[in-house]
Amino acid sequence: MSFLQPWMLIALPFAALPILIHLINQRRYQTTDWAAMRFLLAANRMTRGYAKIRQWAILAMRTIAIAALVFAIGRPLASGSLGGGLFSSITGGSASTIVLVDRSPSMQQQVGGASLSKLEMGVGQLTETLTTLGTERLVLFDSVELTPRELTSPAELLQLPQTGPSDASADLPAMLMAAQDYIAANKLGQTEIWIVSDLRAHDWNPGDARWTSLRDSFVEYADLVRFRLLEFPHVDSDNHSVRVSDVRLDSQENASRVAMTIDISGSDVTNRDDKIPVTIELDGSRTVVDVDANGSLSQLKDHQIELPRGTERGWGKVSIPADTLAADNVFYFTYDKPAPRRTVIVTEHDEFARVLSLAAEISSEENVPSMAEVVAPASVSTVLWHDVSLVLWQGDVPVDQAAKLQAFVERGGSVIFFPAPTFELTTESEPIPFPGDVCFGQWNEPSSPISVSTWRGEADLLAATLNGGSLPVGQLQVHRYASIEGDATPLATLDNREPLIVRIPTPRGGVYACATTPCAADSSLAADGVVLYVMIQRALAVGARSLRGANVRIAGESTDESLLGSAMQLDGPEDRLSTEKNSTAGVYQTDDRWWAVNRDQNEDGNSVVDDAKLAELFNGLQMERLNQGGQSTSSLVEEVWRAFLIATLIALIIEAVLCLPRQVAANGPRSSVPVSGQVASGQVASGQVASGQVASGQVAT
Repeated sequence: MSFLQPWMLIALPFAALPILIHLINQRRYQTTDWAAMRFLLAANRMTRGYAKIRQWAILAMRTIAIAALVFAIGRPLASGSLGGGLFSSITGGSASTIVLVDRSPSMQQQVGGASLSKLEMGVGQLTETLTTLGTERLVLFDSVELTPRELTSPAELLQLPQTGPSDASADLPAMLMAAQDYIAANKLGQTEIWIVSDLRAHDWNPGDARWTSLRDSFVEYADLVRFRLLEFPHVDSDNHSVRVSDVRLDSQENASRVAMTIDISGSDVTNRDDKIPVTIELDGSRTVVDVDANGSLSQLKDHQIELPRGTERGWGKVSIPADTLAADNVFYFTYDKPAPRRTVIVTEHDEFARVLSLAAEISSEENVPSMAEVVAPASVSTVLWHDVSLVLWQGDVPVDQAAKLQAFVERGGSVIFFPAPTFELTTESEPIPFPGDVCFGQWNEPSSPISVSTWRGEADLLAATLNGGSLPVGQLQVHRYASIEGDATPLATLDNREPLIVRIPTPRGGVYACATTPCAADSSLAADGVVLYVMIQRALAVGARSLRGANVRIAGESTDESLLGSAMQLDGPEDRLSTEKNSTAGVYQTDDRWWAVNRDQNEDGNSVVDDAKLAELFNGLQMERLNQGGQSTSSLVEEVWRAFLIATLIALIIEAVLCLPRQVAANGPRSSVPVSGQVASGQVASGQVASGQVASGQVAT
C-alpha cells in the first residue's frame, strides 16, 4: 500500500497513547490494605476475567481508532507503488511529471470489444491518475511534434488535439531524447516519466543505437527519474489492413485506364468469408470488387479501372470492411502521367559514359520517356535531384555531396557505384565509402577472364524475366575487377568467390556496387548487352517509383512540410489539426498537384517489444510497467481513506459500548454490607470503587 501523504505516518506512534495513559494511571496512586474490602473482593473474583478482557478490548479499540485515523489522513492508495514513499515525500516527491504519448496508428485499435481505443483509454486513465496523485509541473511530449508543452492541469490531456490520433509512426527513442534534454535544460528534480504506448517494435525500434546513449544519460539521473510505462500490448488477431501499390495510368487516344495492385494482410483471412469486399472510390465514383481470401495475404494484382477518355490524373482510395483498427482499413492514392526517367552518370571517362547512356536512354516501357545526363564529379553540385531516378557513379564521392546523395536514396532513388578505372594495380586504391561501411578495395587483373558462377535469379536486378527465362549472367566475362569490402548482399559471384554485384542494405531506395565497369578492357557487360540493359532498366524502375510516388507521402516522414501547409484537403479525417497535414492520411491538393498521405508500411505489422528486450532497454533505471487490458478510462489509483475512516468510527462505537456499566436487575439481590463511602457490591464488580481502582484486595486512597 502507498500513500499520497505518507509523511502523516510520522503520527502513527500516537496510536499507543491509550496504552501509555493506562499504564500511567495504574502507577498514579498508592494503595493500602482495607480489611472490609476482602469480603467484597471475594464476590468480585467471579467476574474478574470478564473485566480484564473488556479493559483490553477498550484499549485495543482506542488504539485502532487512532491508527486508522492516521492512515485515513495519509490518503492510502490501492495501487501498488504509484503513491509516494515516506522518504520521497520528505525530500519533495515527484515535483515534475513528463508524459510521452504514442499517437501512432496502432494506438487507435479498440480493445476487447470496447468502444474506446488504446489511445483514448491510456490518456483517460492517465488523466484520472495524475489528477489523484497531483504534480507541480506537467509537461507533454507527443509522438508527432516532439516539442514540450507545459500543462496547467491533467484535465488538459483530454482536451488537447496533441493527444488525439495520428497516422504517423512514433519514434520512442527520439521522444525520450527530447524528454532528457528538457530535464537537463530545466534542471528538474524528482521527475516521473509516463509513457503511453502499445510497444510496437516499429515505433520503439529496440535495435537503434540511440538506446545505449539514452540509457547512459538517464543513469546519471537514476535517483531522480522514474519511468512508468502504461502499456497496451494486446494485438487483435482478427485485424486486417489494406494497401495499394504500383498505381499507374495508361492513357491512350481512344481510352484511359488506371491499374493498381491491392494487398490485404492479416492473421488468417480464411477465417472470414471466402471473398473479401474491397471498395474502390475513384474521382467520386465507387465500385466494389471481391478479393479471394488466401491465407494471411490476399492480393488483387494489376486491377484495372476504365477512366473517361483523356484523363491525365486523379485520386482515390481503397477500403475494406471495418474491424478493431480503422486506421489501416483505408489507403489513399493518386495517379498521373508517367514521369520521365532521368539518369545522371557521374564520370570523367567517355567510354563509360557512352555505354551507360545508351542503356539508360532506351526505355523499356511504351510512352515513358527516358533521358541520361553525363556530369563530371566536379560539377555534381549543379545537378537538380528532384526528378532523378537513377545515379550511375564512378569514382570517389565528394564529401560535400554525400549528404545530397544520401537524401536521394532516402527519397527512394537508385544508385549503382562503379570503381574508378585506375591502372595502378600494384597498390591498393583509395576506398570509396558507401552506406554500411562498404567500399572498393584494390583492382585485380587475373591471368584469364573470369566467369560468373552464381547469381540471384529470383529477385532484384538479376531476376528472371516475366516469362520465367534466366538472364545470361553466366556468359559474362570479367577481365579485371575491384574487390568489394564490407557488409553487403551478393547478387552475383565470380568463379573465385569474389562478389561482382552486391546490394547495400538501405531502408529505402536501392544502392548497388559493381566490381567492374562496362568498358571493353574490364568486362563483356557492354558486348553482351542484355544483362547490363536489364540491370539499368530495373534500377531505373525502382527509382522512378519514387518519382511516380512523388505525390505519395508516408505520414510523418521528415520532408518539406511547407508543401502541404497551404494544401486543401480533398479526403481524409476532418477532426485533425490543420498544422498536422503531413501526419494525417488523406488526399491534398496544392496549386497543380495532388498528394496522397498514408501510414508507414511497418504499421501493418504486429510485432511488439518482448519483456526481455524491454528490461534490457531500461536496465539500471527505475521503471514500472502497468499492463492495461481493461475497457475503461478509470484512474489507475484508488484512494481507500474512506475505509479507514469507517474503521475509526466502528472502533469508537465498540469502545463506547464496552465502556457502558453493567446493568443489574431491579428485583435482583442487593448487598446489605455497609461500605464506607457507600460503595455497592455491583459497583465493585464493575471496577467502580471510590477511586476507580481495585487491585488484588487493595483499594486506592
